[in-house]
Amino acid sequence: MNRHRLVVLLLTLAMFLCMLPTPSSAVPVFARKYGFECTMCHSAFPRLNDFGVRFRQNGYQLAGRENEERTVLQGPAPFAARTSAGWNYRHFTPDNAGDVNQFQLNSLDVLSAGLLWKNIGYFAAYVPPIKEARGVVGQDGTLEMASVVFSNIGSSWLNVRAGKMEAAYVPISVKRRLSFSSYEIYDFAFPGGLALSDTQTGAEVYGQGRWPLSGLALGYAAGFMNGSETNLADDNPADFYGRAYVVIGPGEGQTAGQRIGFIGYRGEARPNLLPSAARTSFTRYGLDASLNMGQLNVALQYLHGTDSKELWNMPEDGTFSGGFVELSWQPMTRVVAFGRFDWVSQPDFTNADRSGFTIGMRYYFVDQLALHCEYSNRRLNFSGSSVPDEKENAFSLSTDFAF
Repeated sequence: MNRHRLVVLLLTLAMFLCMLPTPSSAVPVFARKYGFECTMCHSAFPRLNDFGVRFRQNGYQLAGRENEERTVLQGPAPFAARTSAGWNYRHFTPDNAGDVNQFQLNSLDVLSAGLLWKNIGYFAAYVPPIKEARGVVGQDGTLEMASVVFSNIGSSWLNVRAGKMEAAYVPISVKRRLSFSSYEIYDFAFPGGLALSDTQTGAEVYGQGRWPLSGLALGYAAGFMNGSETNLADDNPADFYGRAYVVIGPGEGQTAGQRIGFIGYRGEARPNLLPSAARTSFTRYGLDASLNMGQLNVALQYLHGTDSKELWNMPEDGTFSGGFVELSWQPMTRVVAFGRFDWVSQPDFTNADRSGFTIGMRYYFVDQLALHCEYSNRRLNFSGSSVPDEKENAFSLSTDFAF
């Protein structure tokens, strides 16, 4: 049986599983605390629904019940873990180095979150170190997120989050995406520089107000961040960002309503190869949207960036643009299908552009256990040179679960 027939067989099996009846069960941390199903906050784990977005914005408290909340010392142990394992296939051309075709443990994250006191919540995610081996994808140990949230400081218009976080300048969450493949535009950066997909240490303020009679909600976020890893340890933070958005209709734009936003980011960094050189600037700005039509969600992101020439060690500034269009369709609670197209027009002096597409589906045996099936094709296209294009074809059939 060749690989193509095997892929068809596995996809058929996944679709057949969608017809099986299954029970529902609660998931870690907040589900254990409240006795909810995880679908209370997630349209399809790990993606948040509108209720989940409001819960997070409210500092991990139920809106209207802040005076009744239990702290982490008054409820179940606030710890959880997430992992995935299954069959991975990856093929790279023209160089076959890095090819994979085996069963693997893909990742492991340890999570903790909860309420420390009224209107004071926290969230932490630790990635333990795992040595790469046959059947195991290696990962470096790191404290990926650890932040405290002070919510409702006078009103819903003023909240503060401080620590290491996925900041609000990433409007389509990287950490809660449905696909295993990443967003190309969020990963793109100057050599050694800041990728928007990376978590950052800093502080941000955010807020939102809703006018029910008009069907509109307005929100904002602004932050002050440490910035690029190419900066020296004693460099002062110099990165700022701002975001504004509007939600039209009910919901938060996740599963209902239409959300449209704008972001702007300005930072300073040192050249990767010349850490003793002075810091120079880079900027990012763009538009984003999350649009809902019944069970279909369309997420769009466009970004434009400019890096000073010193950061690329080139005679001219590096200018790039790109984004993605992502569709997710959830015809029933236990099934979600998704597809995405990514592109990045790199700086002209690189003579290269990036593009790719991803398709997949997830079937939920229970709320916190999913069968994940995904195919992605990514390309680095060189122009005006004899360098052959680089291509990656990847397929994964795995389980993704939290406990």
